[in-house]
Amino acid sequence: MIHYLDEYLKTLLQKEELIAISRFVDPNLEIAEITDRQASLSHGGKALLFENNGTSFPVITNLFNSKKRIALAFGLGSLDDVTTRISAFYETFGQFQSSRRFRKSTISELTQYIPRTTTAGSCQEIAQFPPDLNRIPFMRNRPFDEAHSLFDVPLIIKNPYLNSYIIESARILWHSKTTIQIRLEPGSQAAGFVNDSPSGRIPLALFLGGDPLYTLTGIVPRSSDIDPLLLAGYLRKKAVIKAPCLSQPLEVPDDCDLIIEGYIDKNAQTVPVASCGEHTGFYSIGGKEPLMHVTCITNRKKPLLPLSIPSLGLNRSLYFITRALSAFVEINIEQFLATEVRKLCFPFFSNKGSAAIIAVRKFYPGQINKVAHAIWGSNLTALNKLLIIVDEHVNVFDLQQVNECIRQHYNPSRDTFFSRGPLSYTDHASPQRGFGGKMCIDATDKSASMLQTSTGCSDPCLFYHKSKADPLLSHSQARILIAVDDDVNLKNRPMCYWIAINQADPIRDVRIENGILYVDACTKKQGDRGVTRPWPNVCCSSTETIRNVDSYWERLRIGDPVPSPSLAIQLLLRPGNAQISE
Repeated sequence: MIHYLDEYLKTLLQKEELIAISRFVDPNLEIAEITDRQASLSHGGKALLFENNGTSFPVITNLFNSKKRIALAFGLGSLDDVTTRISAFYETFGQFQSSRRFRKSTISELTQYIPRTTTAGSCQEIAQFPPDLNRIPFMRNRPFDEAHSLFDVPLIIKNPYLNSYIIESARILWHSKTTIQIRLEPGSQAAGFVNDSPSGRIPLALFLGGDPLYTLTGIVPRSSDIDPLLLAGYLRKKAVIKAPCLSQPLEVPDDCDLIIEGYIDKNAQTVPVASCGEHTGFYSIGGKEPLMHVTCITNRKKPLLPLSIPSLGLNRSLYFITRALSAFVEINIEQFLATEVRKLCFPFFSNKGSAAIIAVRKFYPGQINKVAHAIWGSNLTALNKLLIIVDEHVNVFDLQQVNECIRQHYNPSRDTFFSRGPLSYTDHASPQRGFGGKMCIDATDKSASMLQTSTGCSDPCLFYHKSKADPLLSHSQARILIAVDDDVNLKNRPMCYWIAINQADPIRDVRIENGILYVDACTKKQGDRGVTRPWPNVCCSSTETIRNVDSYWERLRIGDPVPSPSLAIQLLLRPGNAQISE
């Protein structure tokens, strides 16, 4: 049974799912470039262990970019087994909550996995007072990054209402040797707890390593009354052991590799954020975020740090983890939010569920509107901005089937509706940081009397270059027309989808004319109609970094040469740095 990260890595080595690199690799740009290439392989590549990066902390990347490695992290044979196990937990937990007279079997099944506390943990074998963040390998992943960062770091914070904890993943930026900037997404549980805390100083801890389930549970949305450590114990069939922090009134899993303890002063002013490459494939620009004041750093004697590299727009590094996330969120939605939901898919080209395709069991008028607003009104999926709804028999992971539903059943004038609400801070197309438009496309069967006849159009969604002639002249039966910049390769469908979801706001950039849905997904600049913020550049490695990695690739001993996925994205670069020059 896996409880420590090094045990998980031994399993990956036995399964030939991990490659160790002993040669020195610079954490500035080069680790990201090597990881991008490995992640771009069709099977997701291998996990990479960088043993020599200039610090005393070996780094593992590309850890969860395959269904096999995700299933192994849970100690199960497949993602379907993982989904079944998590579903069983929520069913048991629901029984525990819904009745005051619990069955003894239900009580014993959960209580045996309630987290337990010890006096000290292996995560505290080495303690550093005063702390020095310079010892930790903060990464610079993209050439225009203005700060060193760590992505998807699990954050643990205490629920001010219950004697339990929540775990969320956060992006952190190095600010000084004792302070880091931390981003809490709008509407997240951690942000809510910080806002509601009666104290001015909110203790929290960041941790890396330990049981790989901690990293995975950090990215899985859940209701605030479910302790993620209880979920982890249920999945492991062994209660999680917690250790008291040395400088904050918190408890953390004792098997972690690295713990960063500190607090946020909610009364202090937030600090402007440095630009940094994001999982969207674009740089973040503007905004302010709070500082976390670090009071102590502890770690195991031989720590290992699993790190996430922000995804390139065309890189499939989020494909499998997004597939798993779809299954986890689907369980929550079907059991607690909208019981008519049968399947949910977060496409890999979207970030934080900004696009979602769901299959529903429809049987009464207005149900699609109800489901859409339930999705947008839930903390689990509040950051969604494009929702496509199809019938329950449709495979939501097959885009061809989804396109066929749009072709047969979607009438833009009748089956499109809009809303506004919170969006991810990384969504640069929204008119306001963290707030923008939302759109739902109803592609369900409307009954025999209303069913549209087949038009003969092979694809109802067509991309075109904005500078070209009216696309309706050659595709008069199209339902959706999306304008993109001239340098976007129209034959590269994943690139077009990625551009469309990131470069358009559903309220500002979408219009319906003569039964056609028009979307403007072109690059914009501050001052254009409805554009109030600077526009970011795309993320990709520089030519110099690509050449450097090419020069020593054979010495890495990680397989045949792999072309850099950044080469296709470099064509989309605009003048300027992280921010496009106007």
